[in-house]
Amino acid sequence: MRMNKNTKFSGPSKLFFVSPYFLLVFLVIPAYSVLRIKLRLPVSGDLLLVNNVTFCVCIALRLVWRMLRMRGDIRYGADYHPPKSVIEIDRPVAQLQTALAGAGFHFTVAGNYGEKRDLGYLGTTLLFVGLLLLLIFGSYDYMREYSVMGRLGVGEPISLDGKGLIGEFEAGSLAGASRLPMLQVKKQILPNSQWPKGATEIALLSPDRKELATGTIAPGKPFRYGGLDYHMTRFIFDALIMIRKDKSIVYENFVKFLPLPQKKGVYSYYGSLKNAQSENVGGEAWLNPEDKAIQIKATLDKKNIVDTELQLWGKNKIAQGAYLASLEGLAQWSEIRVARGRHKVMLMMGAALAVLGGFLRIVFRPQRIWLDEAEETSRVRVIGGKALPLLGASDKK
Repeated sequence: MRMNKNTKFSGPSKLFFVSPYFLLVFLVIPAYSVLRIKLRLPVSGDLLLVNNVTFCVCIALRLVWRMLRMRGDIRYGADYHPPKSVIEIDRPVAQLQTALAGAGFHFTVAGNYGEKRDLGYLGTTLLFVGLLLLLIFGSYDYMREYSVMGRLGVGEPISLDGKGLIGEFEAGSLAGASRLPMLQVKKQILPNSQWPKGATEIALLSPDRKELATGTIAPGKPFRYGGLDYHMTRFIFDALIMIRKDKSIVYENFVKFLPLPQKKGVYSYYGSLKNAQSENVGGEAWLNPEDKAIQIKATLDKKNIVDTELQLWGKNKIAQGAYLASLEGLAQWSEIRVARGRHKVMLMMGAALAVLGGFLRIVFRPQRIWLDEAEETSRVRVIGGKALPLLGASDKK
């Protein structure tokens, strides 16, 4: 019968290294952040980061604590969650120890506590390994996070430090946005058989305008360079449309054209004429990007005033009644999102280990037993069902 020294936990170490309830402390800040998001209040990313780093340190120390005991026969220890209910057995402790040892139980030197190795302990260890991977790579990716959206046309390169770009600019403390290459659109490819949603040829340049890399991006087909993914989301067109009546300007505005889910005849982009500067003017417009033609239907005080097609390279001015509609210019933009990829493989591995570990912990329960000698019987406390059949049939509570 193999004996091991009992594992003792002091109050603070038991709380920090063993108690599952202590880990609930690290859910307070995420829950608080979610509540603030629901209330549309600002959320501190630094506070979440500090919480995750502290949680990561706690999980790492618990993992080391458990791994040091992984090879031992006594893993939990007699003082870890002892049960309150007691069973009286009409057999001496020494006889019970012999029967239990033959079934794979190991006892402490004192002989009053024993346990059997279980896969649940390994499961909890794997759970901590998975959580540690999620916290380490999740926090690292958060600190290196970089995401920005830009609308670029063919022409001069732009910096990716967030200046002059549209959309929300996100950069973590380790993003290194100032060291990123410049982005240039070299060519825009309208939808065709090879590129059904269009494509954009891009170049990445160093600060001294030296070409570092080139690639073609399209919706669903990003280009990766230097840890960054360059995505083209769509084409967007801005058309300067003007409507005059005699010498007065009834309407003048850049109309934004976005892709239609389904083409309307030859037109594949749609824009609304409604804007805050011309509240009494309404209507719709459709764009045929191949021919640079726009079908416009405009209203003034809900009365139709213009219904015609304008062409950038052709009839760009057409008079209808007292009104003169004109297409003054058309700009084509590639909407490009630049983002740093995450360590998806490691995050997926961490999640898989956490799920597997949790499953093993639930399926395989600890098998532990406490033995105390009484006058003519043994007082027994048990966790797990494998020890009960070995205790004998003459049990009484």
